[in-house]
Amino acid sequence: MSEELRRRETTKPLLTIAIPTYNRAWCMRELLPVLADELKDEPRVELIISDNASRDETPLVVQDFVARGLTVRYIRNPQNIGADANFLQCFEQARGKYVWIFSDDDLIVPGGLARILFYCEAAEYDLIWVSSYSFGQVHIPRTAKARRDAVEISDPVAYVKRIHVFFSFITGNIVNKDTVLEDGPKAFSSLIGTGLAQLGWTYTALNRFSRGLYIREELIAMRVNNTGGYKLFQVFGPTLATITKTWLNSANLGRIVMNGTVQRFWPSISLLYRKSASAFADETNPQAVLTPLFKDNIRYWIFAYPVIVLPLFLAGLWVLFVRLLNRLDKAAGYPLLYWRIPGNGADRASKNH
Repeated sequence: MSEELRRRETTKPLLTIAIPTYNRAWCMRELLPVLADELKDEPRVELIISDNASRDETPLVVQDFVARGLTVRYIRNPQNIGADANFLQCFEQARGKYVWIFSDDDLIVPGGLARILFYCEAAEYDLIWVSSYSFGQVHIPRTAKARRDAVEISDPVAYVKRIHVFFSFITGNIVNKDTVLEDGPKAFSSLIGTGLAQLGWTYTALNRFSRGLYIREELIAMRVNNTGGYKLFQVFGPTLATITKTWLNSANLGRIVMNGTVQRFWPSISLLYRKSASAFADETNPQAVLTPLFKDNIRYWIFAYPVIVLPLFLAGLWVLFVRLLNRLDKAAGYPLLYWRIPGNGADRASKNH
């Protein structure tokens, strides 16, 4: 056991919830009341807020909740170090056995934290996936169900088929930091500026995967249409392919991740981009980014390409068709997602990009 692990064994809580934030005081006013209720008399959880030099009322919001009794380690950066570096700071500062980097614009359902702590104590997991439901400007609260709904998975292929590209969704992934540290020191800082720094420690845990938990119950409320400011097609196209190839030891798992990106991510996201491209950094020609990467992958031409080129109304209908097809694929055990087509360019995306 490393010296870092020995130190953490004597001081660490079971779970760290780390919230990176920047100019989201309005989101923190929604999230912190929920967390304050969930964390009352809960010594197993460490709460960190990593404020990236917000210029709004974020410090005052945090101070107000501290005055009301919320125990939080508030880190305020003297300057904005960027989202990736702030994510990395959250992971490095976390003392918990499990690290849950929680987006400041998402919410946890009442009773959800108690459910997650139960799972964290029930067994040793390398990765835990928490399912979510989406909401817009107004959130109608749900509560955790009386019946637990989660499945243990020991086969990494089966685990990756369920999550694929959504390893990039920080709020959905709880990572066992002990698993990551056992793999030795990693240069996670090399991923700063990619928009996907969180994949460094998530993929490291996946490389050492022996058991994971997939929580099917929707314990997270995920705010939609509240992201952007980056080059969407570059980040989830060539950049994702490069990181997946570099950081995942298994090309087979990498192929599933990239197939999931084409089949289950790009159709809906491409439609969203066409409706609100101004939310992201300007990319005038998505085809020029995606087609060279995925041109040999038949999934691209079936699932994603029509949404990019069809008239908007027809593209919307195609997305509905794709969603139905993906539901059928999921019910059948993901044969379309996993099927290896001879000469499939998804392998090139995961191996040679």
